[in-house]
This record gives sequence, C-alpha cells and structure tokens, in this order.
Amino acid sequence: MANEQPHTSRETASAQMLTSVLGNQQIDPGGVLAPTQLLAAVLVLLLVSVPAFITGAVTATSPSWVPGMFAVAAVVDVPLTLLFIYQLLTKHRQNITNDEVYERAVLLAPHASRGLDESLSQAGVDTASLITGTAAADQRVREALAEMEAVVSVLRDRAAGDAVPPDVELNLAKALMAERRWAEASERFDRYVGEVDADWEIHFARGVAHANSRRGPSSDLSALRAMNEAIALVPEDAEANLVARLFAYRGAMAKRLGRYVQAEVDLLLARRYATAAYEITDITYNLAAVYALAGRREEALAELRQLHSLGGISLVRGHLEDYFRGLRDDPDFQQITGILTS
Repeated sequence: MANEQPHTSRETASAQMLTSVLGNQQIDPGGVLAPTQLLAAVLVLLLVSVPAFITGAVTATSPSWVPGMFAVAAVVDVPLTLLFIYQLLTKHRQNITNDEVYERAVLLAPHASRGLDESLSQAGVDTASLITGTAAADQRVREALAEMEAVVSVLRDRAAGDAVPPDVELNLAKALMAERRWAEASERFDRYVGEVDADWEIHFARGVAHANSRRGPSSDLSALRAMNEAIALVPEDAEANLVARLFAYRGAMAKRLGRYVQAEVDLLLARRYATAAYEITDITYNLAAVYALAGRREEALAELRQLHSLGGISLVRGHLEDYFRGLRDDPDFQQITGILTS
C-alpha cells in the first residue's frame, strides 16, 4: 500500500522470532526453569513449617486452645503457600523466571499495537463502519491481527489478566468484528468497557457483536444491555438513522428474549427516526415478527404487506419455524409472502 509504513529490519526479525518461538512452545506456568532464591525459600518454608505445626499440635497440651491452633495452621499453611506460589508463577512470573518468550512479547507489544492501529485506519475500520456494517478486513488487517493475537496470548498466559492495555483490546475488537468473528469481538469489547468509560458508538458496536454471535439468551441479554448503555449515552445531535438503528436493534433483542411489549415500543420509536431504506425495512420486518409472536394476526399481516411493498419479504423465509410459525399456514400470510408451506 502507498501509505504503509515500512517495518525496520530489527522489528521484522523480532516478529519472526516471536512467531517461531510461539509456534513451538507449550505454555506451562508450572514449568519454571530458573526459580529465584525467593521461590526456593517459600518451598523450604512450606516443608519446614507444616511438620512443625503438626508436631506442635501433637505435643502441646497447655493452654487447651494451642493444639487446635497448630492443627488449623498446618491445614491452612499449604493452600496459602500454594496460592502465593501461583501468584509468583503468573502475575509476577516475569520477575522470577528467565522467560524469553514473555520478554520478547513485552518488547513487541507496542510495535504490534501500532501496526494493528495503522492497518485498521487504512482499511477504514472504525466504530461507525462497524455499526453500519460497512467495515471489512483486508489482508494487512488480517496479518496485523494475527501478530497482535500472538503477542496478547503470551501476555495473558504469562502475566496477570490486566496485562493487555485497553486500547489494544479495542483494536482487537474492531479487527475481529471486521473479520466477522463476533463472539471473540464481543469478549474484547467487554474487556475494554470494563476498563474504560466507553462512548455510545463503542457500546453500540459491542451490542451488535453480541447479537451476531447468536449464542442464545445469554448473548442476546448481553446485546440488550450494551444497547441500553448506548441509548443512555447517545448525544442529541446523533444522526437520525443511526439512532433509529439503535432502537431497532434493541427492539430486536427484546423480541428474541420474548419481551414483546418492550420490543414494540422500541421499534415504533425507531420508526419515528428512520428515513433510510435499510432502517425502514428492518423495523417493518421486526414489527411483523413481534406481532406474529404475540398472536396479533391483523397487525402482523399489515406489517407484512408493507414489508412486501418495500421489497423485503425475503427476510421472512428464514424464520417460518420460529418468528412466523403461528402464521405459516395462514392463507393470507401465504398470499402476501408467496410462500407455500404445505
């Protein structure tokens, strides 16, 4: 690409080395090869203290509470020491081991992050394009995403859960969503909003990712909650059709969750904002589905007639077994949709 910034030879060599090492190494936090004197001292302390506590519990007789205290200490000492060792091997692993892979990942993280950010910018992938569905990952985005994922994998496995900066989580979420890897994108968005006060567009994109992951009621509820956050933060001067889409998508999530009254309210509100063909068609389809599910035949048929005039009746064909199951044998439904189910 004309605007692509060339990598230095040193960065390229580092990236190749990391990829080579990551491809051949199994991550085992327990396989410490170079423990420090601190870790050795902790293990020695465990071996010495537990027998001492047991001996105290057996031999001590006065006062009466002392044997019990020693017995409790002997039992509690082991899990507490193991917990401490676990912390050393995970959160503080880099300080007690000669972990070349982790150190290499730390050095490469800023470079990989910049590369992913630049590739997303050049491909035009941002929250607005993710919401409108126009974002698409090109080859450079895919390569930058693969490199960043390799680095993040090491950071997460070798260190604490907060080892990945929020801006990296956001860029990963955008790239994964552009790649249509909805479930992974939603997880990255969740991590990001857990660390940062995100704006309405990010919550909106997060809701779309959860909705499109289609993992059942849990992802539908997560999508609904993300849409709630977006609606709470949407500015008054936001583009009307984006606001319409936001309310329509929340209504669609309420529909999936069986909350038909809430779904109808959101969809009718969305209709007041909508002027673009996509929004009007999507709202009409979802209203038809809500009315069909709620057993409101005449209103469902009226929406379906409007959907037919909008050229969107094909949306119904994939939902004869769920949303429109109650109408599929209805002659008027079949006439409007041109679908024969018998």
